[in-house]
Formats: sequence, structure tokens, C-alpha cells
Amino acid sequence: MPEPKPLSPRRRVLTAGAALATLPLPGRAASEPLAETTHGRLRGTAGQGVLAFKGVPYAASPTGAGRFGPPGALAPWAGERRAGTHGASAPQLRGAGLPVFAYTDPVAEQSEDCLTLAIYTPGLRDGRRRPILVWLHGGAWSSGAGTAPVLDGSALAREQDVVVVAVNHRLNLFGFLQAEGLPPGAGNNGVLDMVAALRWVRDNAEAFGGDPGCVTIFGQSGGAAKVSAMMAAPAARGLFHRAIMQSGSGALRLATPEDAARAAHGLLAEFELRPADAARLRDIPADRLLAAMAKVVAANGGANNFRPVLDGVVFHRHPFDTEAPEAARDVPLLVGSAETEVTFYLAPDRANFSISAEQLRARVRRFLRLDAEATEHVLAGYRAALPTASPSDLLVAICSDQNYRMGMIQAAELQAGAGGAPAWLYLFTWRSPAMGGLLRTPHTAELPFVFGNLESAAEFTGAGPELLAVRSRMMALWANFARTGRPQAPDVPNWPPYEAGRRPTMLLGSDARLAQDPGGTEREAMRGVPRFEYGHPVTFTRD
Repeated sequence: MPEPKPLSPRRRVLTAGAALATLPLPGRAASEPLAETTHGRLRGTAGQGVLAFKGVPYAASPTGAGRFGPPGALAPWAGERRAGTHGASAPQLRGAGLPVFAYTDPVAEQSEDCLTLAIYTPGLRDGRRRPILVWLHGGAWSSGAGTAPVLDGSALAREQDVVVVAVNHRLNLFGFLQAEGLPPGAGNNGVLDMVAALRWVRDNAEAFGGDPGCVTIFGQSGGAAKVSAMMAAPAARGLFHRAIMQSGSGALRLATPEDAARAAHGLLAEFELRPADAARLRDIPADRLLAAMAKVVAANGGANNFRPVLDGVVFHRHPFDTEAPEAARDVPLLVGSAETEVTFYLAPDRANFSISAEQLRARVRRFLRLDAEATEHVLAGYRAALPTASPSDLLVAICSDQNYRMGMIQAAELQAGAGGAPAWLYLFTWRSPAMGGLLRTPHTAELPFVFGNLESAAEFTGAGPELLAVRSRMMALWANFARTGRPQAPDVPNWPPYEAGRRPTMLLGSDARLAQDPGGTEREAMRGVPRFEYGHPVTFTRD
């Protein structure tokens, strides 16, 4: 297949000009474009060749009687609806994070009225049919929003001539509470929200210069788990055509009905309610529900089972457990992880980077849920592969692999072996200079480059001479995968689809190079270790 050519600077100028040419309306400033949607007119904003529409509703507000119900039909509105500011983040609990990772923090206030989109496009009904990339945000099903600074889709839309859409949806107990007193499927309402968003995108794609037949869903961390779940959801079939999973943790399996029942029982017990009375939770303020949920999660060792459930209604199988999802058999998959994911979690305590061999052994045994003999087998394999690594280096390698990389390899292997669409595997290896280089390539490291928003993450990315090249490469790879179903960029060597024999993996760092089964010794050492699930507590950050 011929490699798509990047837009020339002149073409980019022409594209921006075409976008602005679609803004008629005498008496209106050019910075206020008007889009005609299936439910009414939206008044957005324009700047630097990009049109933005924010806080766009895609379903009815899930408040009042709508709490714990499926996403309702959106009522049309009369006249123009302002779409210049982001919609609310879903209700959530968030701890204090390190300033170096502030680029991932939601910026909007929280509200249950959160079923909204942000849309970024170079043009409206300008005769072009652009690929659409729909972002499903991270946060482990419990936190986050599509409106964090690093997720602004303007640069990606402008420079790659694509439409970028970010979805907000219900999280934690509001999106994933399964109890007998609630409607069937209530344990997967957050997933049904995303299905409703994709239907809205399909129905309105052409109004925003997009192609409804060329939709890619992509997400990082919990967002990758959302992509995985959508691939297994029959209701989402046909609503997207490519998928990108970045650093998915616990992305292979859903909560079991027993997991969901225990979580619901714990929450109801906080309010002295029986399962049949779960509907009475609609009358309790959101902040009290969140506080009660925190107690339930803490009592479960930090494992959060307010997440999608294998309920026999919305889901009939796990996404990538023993086989790839049949519903997405023909969907090309780009999947990968960052080289040292867990430094993101270890960074708050610098003592984590100088642990002893005994601390390493205890943490690995507890996190991998192994006995002493199996733990020693894993440690021996990693020491053989990394003979000069310190105990802390080994902790980072083992826990990064268990929490993220092994699951992403499994997803690639199962998709590739299903006999349908191919999969491509990558490992992001660019290293951050932040904290004296301690972080290396942590969780979220690729986000500033994929979205092209280095400024929002300047403390993390620094000012190295390679940054613009890494940025251009990552944006082009993601956009061209959305456009053609193959990850291609001008400075990336030929990238063959994944297959279990050679295990080709693209190493994406300061440059791009293809490797065959990188980390193969470590992968073999982890053979037989049960894959990480969200129901497993994260215990490697402490003794």
C-alpha cells in the first residue's frame, strides 16, 4: 500500500482557509462557526485553522430519575446552542498528583450532567470526508475526563487533517453499579454512554467534515480498557472501524457478576439498604455516594469493582481473555505500552528508586500474587535479561510488564491470531528529563506527542532537540492508522503486522526502529503469571 504523504505547509494553509470559508452568517465574527446537527444548531469557536465545539450533548442528562438509567434520547433544541466551553467532568474522587503530570488533570467542574463531547475539525461540510478519531479518556473507569489540557484535539486535527472527538461519560458507581433494584444493564451504563456517543458521531459526522465510515476509537490506560470493552460490546459493532489501545491495564477482562454484586452490597450497606432498594440511591447526594464508594474500595484492598461487568445483557464475553472479540474481528488494532509505566506511580516517593533486594522480592511476590518459588523464577528471568539492573530497576521492569505490557501483547496476539484484521504492536521508549531523568518513560508519556500538545506538558517533556520529531512522528502514525488502517509515517521503517512467530514490535523513541520480540526473555519469565485485572490491588508502591 503506498505511503500517504503528509500535508505540505501550503496545503495546511489551504485547508485552514477552506474551514474558515464554511463560516457564513453575516454579522457574526469569523471565530463563531455554526454547525447543523441532527438535534439543532451549535455555535462554536475558531482559531488557527481549527473549529471547536465543546460541551456538545449526545444524550439526555442522566440526573434525577435518570441516575442509574441507560442514556436517554436527546431532545432537539430550538435556535442556537453555545458550544464554546467544555462540558462537566463526571463526578469522581481524585487524589493529589505530582505537578509534573498535571497535564492529565480535568479542568472542568464536576456534574452528573456530563454526557457531552468536544469536537475539533479543520472544516464544516467543505466537501472533505476526514477520518474521525474518538478519544476515550483514561482514569480506570473511575476518574478523568476528555477535557484535560493535553487532550485538546486542535493540533492533531489541524496538522493531520482529521476530526478529533473527546467523550465524557459516567464513571465509577454512577456508570457501573449493578444491583437487582436497578434496570437491566445498569452495571454497564458508562459503556452504553459511549455507544450513544458513537451513534451521535455517526449521525453527525458529515456536519463536521468527517467520514462516518472511517471512525477510530483510541484511548490510553483506562481509555484503552474502554476501547477493549467497546470491541467486545455487540451494541458498538459497526460504529467504529479501527482501534488503538495505549497502555491498557486490566483491559482483558470485565468484572464478574460476583465482583459487581459485592461492590453493590458494600455500597448499599453504607446506607442500610437492601439490593431490592437500590433505586433509593437516586435520592442521595453525589458527594455522599462517592464518599461511601471510597470506603467500599478501601475495604477491598484498593481494588475497584465499580467497572463494566459481564452481565449477559450488554456483554456476553470478556474482551481479550482467551480469544479476540468476535464483534471486532475485522477491526485493525494498534496496541502498545510505555517502557517504564510504573515510574508514574513510584515517583511520589523517591525511596522507591533505592529499594533493597529483599524489598524487591516482597513487593513482586505480593503484586504478582505468587508463591515464593514462582517469584524466584520471575526474578531469575529478569536478572538474566537485565544483569546490571538495580533492585529498583527490576521492580520497574517487572511491574510495568505485569500491569501493562503483557496484557497489550496478549491483545495483539489474540487479534492477530483471529484470522480477521491485523494488529500492530509498539513500545514507546522516549525518556523524559523530568525529576533528573528518574521517570524515564512513565505511564501517560506518549500523550503530549500523540495530541501534539508539548506546551501543556513542558515540565514533563523538557526542551530536548528531538521533541518536534517525536511529536510529528506520533501524530502521523496515529492519524495515518485512522486514515488507512496501517500505522505509517515518513520516518518510520516498514512496520509488519504482529504475528506470534517473530513478534515484530516498533520501538518509538527519539527515533523509530523495528525489533523482533524485544524483552522476549522477560516475557518468557512471566509465562503462567495471571494477567493483571482491575480487581487486583496495586501493591508495588509500598513495602
